Amino acid sequence: MARGYAWTDDEDHVAVDAVTVSIGSDTRILKIAGLEFGTPSAWVYWPATLHQGEPIEPRTEGPFEDVGVALDYAEQMSDLYGFKRVVVVLQDIALWRQEWGALDGRLDGC
Repeated sequence: MARGYAWTDDEDHVAVDAVTVSIGSDTRILKIAGLEFGTPSAWVYWPATLHQGEPIEPRTEGPFEDVGVALDYAEQMSDLYGFKRVVVVLQDIALWRQEWGALDGRLDGC
């Protein structure tokens, strides 16, 4: 069953109830040069929280060269630390691949 993710292209958005996977590449630079998209990579971030009475420190991990691995890791950390969801931040919507899951709903007004 394909996973679904809320998503945004607002790099400044931080969902306090979620583990965030930021997906990007050298797309903008390559587009300016007239080349195709680069290979996407990902970073995983979660904010400080309390889980079962224990403080969880904020953390950023990456880069992950395999976005699917980053998404799997984010799901594991979300479960481990009691976050409600995984949110995806895309540098460019064209970077998303169907094999990673579905983009369910856009987070507007972030």
